[in-house]
Amino acid sequence: MYFEDFSKYICAYSDFEDADFAIFGIPYDATTSYKPGTRFGPDEIRKASWGLETYSPVLKKDLTDIALCDLYNIIIEGAQDEIIRRSYRASKNIMKKGKVPIMMGGEHSITYPVVKAVKDTYEDFILIQFDAHCDLRDEYLGNKYSHASVIRRCFDLTNNIYQFGIRSGDKEEWEFGMENTKISTDLPKKDDIKEIKSLDKPVYITIDIDVLDPAYAPGTGTPEPCGFSTKELITSLYLFEELKDNIVGFDVVEVSPHYDINDITSIAAAKIIRELMLTIS
Repeated sequence: MYFEDFSKYICAYSDFEDADFAIFGIPYDATTSYKPGTRFGPDEIRKASWGLETYSPVLKKDLTDIALCDLYNIIIEGAQDEIIRRSYRASKNIMKKGKVPIMMGGEHSITYPVVKAVKDTYEDFILIQFDAHCDLRDEYLGNKYSHASVIRRCFDLTNNIYQFGIRSGDKEEWEFGMENTKISTDLPKKDDIKEIKSLDKPVYITIDIDVLDPAYAPGTGTPEPCGFSTKELITSLYLFEELKDNIVGFDVVEVSPHYDINDITSIAAAKIIRELMLTIS
């Protein structure tokens, strides 16, 4: 190879048919409730990935040893319901072909069509959320598919939901979470992984970058103080090696480059993707 394609995630050299992992972006942020800009997240994460090494010294694995493709971005045209349908069809096609989808956002609402594809592909499954916010409102500003309602909509698809790092939400959201999900203000521990593993179901992971403290991820639309460091989050993700045979996909969302400082949020997102991909490979 004489030329690099910096429009793709680092090492995404494989064709789709040969790949085990398929990266794609959904650059959508129409329901953002505070500061917009996550539509630019996927491309900035790709760009930031080229500042990383391909090798993980903790995992002792290398991206060059796995088959990875980058399908670029979903076309964002039309109303929200059309974008949901398009994202759902693309995600389902990836899973039906036996690939592990890795979606980059975009605001958190776009996790819903991917999770719906998980539901229709695997039927019974577990959703694991890393986030500062509950995202359990039944609707926000009249929109049931707002980024503030995404986990509530996912609850319509599965009641096996584990929420980690949550530190913000209204009273009704917390009450709903305490009654209907496994909601925690902390990151997962070994006992959590043991419990999830005992269920022996497919697992999808969604990571809102604002689970990190704004000191580590200023480039997001709804920063929330008292969060976690990048190292703390990634260290908790290493625990998921115990579940690697069950994990059927994951996403990283809510990176908003306009509010970033020296690209540290995009770099963090790119590394989270690298480490989690290698963890489950």
